[in-house]
Amino acid sequence: MRHARSTLIVLVLLTALSACNGASDGPAAPRVDAGAAPPAATADVAAAGGDATTARASVTPGGVAGAALVDRDGTPVPQVAFDPDSVPVTQGALGALPVFSMPRGYRAVNRARTRAYARFPFRLGHGVHWVEGPSWSAAIGIDRDAAPGKDYSPLEVRRNLEAVLEQAGGRRVYDGPLQRDVYYGSLKDEIGHGYIDAVNYDATTPTAVFVIRRADRTVWVQLAYDGSSTGVVAVDEQPFRPTARWSGEFPYLILPAGYDQRDQPLRRDYDAFPFWTGAAFEEVEGKAYAIAFDAEEDTTSMHEVRRHLEAMMAEAGGALVHAGPVPVAASEGISFERKSPYGNAAGYSWDEDDRSTWRVDLDDGRQVWIHARLDPLIAGWVVVEREGFQQTAALLPADALKQGIAEDGRVAIAVNFAVDKADILPDSQPQLDQVVALLRDDRSLRLSIDGHTDASGDAARNKALSLARAQSVMASLVEAGIVADRLRATGHGAERAVADNATDAGKALNRRVELVRL
Repeated sequence: MRHARSTLIVLVLLTALSACNGASDGPAAPRVDAGAAPPAATADVAAAGGDATTARASVTPGGVAGAALVDRDGTPVPQVAFDPDSVPVTQGALGALPVFSMPRGYRAVNRARTRAYARFPFRLGHGVHWVEGPSWSAAIGIDRDAAPGKDYSPLEVRRNLEAVLEQAGGRRVYDGPLQRDVYYGSLKDEIGHGYIDAVNYDATTPTAVFVIRRADRTVWVQLAYDGSSTGVVAVDEQPFRPTARWSGEFPYLILPAGYDQRDQPLRRDYDAFPFWTGAAFEEVEGKAYAIAFDAEEDTTSMHEVRRHLEAMMAEAGGALVHAGPVPVAASEGISFERKSPYGNAAGYSWDEDDRSTWRVDLDDGRQVWIHARLDPLIAGWVVVEREGFQQTAALLPADALKQGIAEDGRVAIAVNFAVDKADILPDSQPQLDQVVALLRDDRSLRLSIDGHTDASGDAARNKALSLARAQSVMASLVEAGIVADRLRATGHGAERAVADNATDAGKALNRRVELVRL
């Protein structure tokens, strides 16, 4: 239920955002070599209208904030450097974000949005300055429960909040208009999901930015004073510390701390997936894995996921092949049927979400491709380890089936099914025809059709799937004219393994259908 509720809330907010601003899609992020130093901000404070003495080259967070930003009209937005030493160090104690309590009779009118790690472009000079770390944002209005007869006063809120920030040792580094269109261009999805309550005001809304600096902590606070509410963003500036690591074993990627899978991951021993390279799709065949994941209580941060992925790619020596949405025509050129199995992880509108494609060339010659979905609500990735096709199915003629049953009382047959389904694939028909021939040749023979799986996934689901597959085989034989009384369908799941489930080869042997003499 939390996913459906979060999706509905954000759809409403994004609809309002679009209606107010008519924001257009921004440019794709530039290609960045894995492991390279992130680009530095190019605009200086003096050029942006700030104090030239505070200018300093700054490393932008995640290798992405240095990318060109444009506003709603496509006008470039300067990214302004900032010297933290320009703010005196204070000894005052700071609590949890937003580091102040609300004035009497006020509260967050919707609910505060928190992220364990995110980024926000604070207004500075004629542009913005990126800050990343734990974040808090909300629109502050009247607390109707505590003060039902109170009217909102922007002056009251401003005097209270600015006084407490100054008492905490905060320095005002910006005082001017919000110019909200800077948030509604190339950043509209990220801002629209995470910070809309704090920036969805008129362009001329009075806005102030404060920096509070301690020896061990720097907090940024942006306040936008509207006539009916005040937008607040607070970020506890901290360096990024990755918790996700490259595992060294397929599927290689580990979820960041605080994130969980939304559904059962997709695992295929062999499949193909189209990876966008920036010019065309690269069809990569081999072992495939896909997972969709998010954080609890609508706290997913696309920036946090991006940083973790970049850290894993740097650890593995991966190369960034493409960053940004897939072009519309290219995305629409991939059919729904092809996207559907990977829809939970990759979505369906590849032209709308921020994405990246990575390639990792391992030391032993293996090659791994990764398609990452960086949606503000749901993250996901598809991993394919390239390998050549190896046929595992083999036809057993009726006489071989008869011999196996005579000697061992059972024999495995080559029947292939759709992934995680009981649908028999067409290439299994020759084998089923031989089973029909066996039963017709020996009218006294009665068989149990036993389904088996490997140990991957939930045991109860595996047992149900193995039974369903056995029943599908039995139905096929009955349809071919074999009397149902001569057959029985049984599902054992992974209970009767014949090989080690710790290896792919062992799992392949354990996924089988056997004919057992009754």
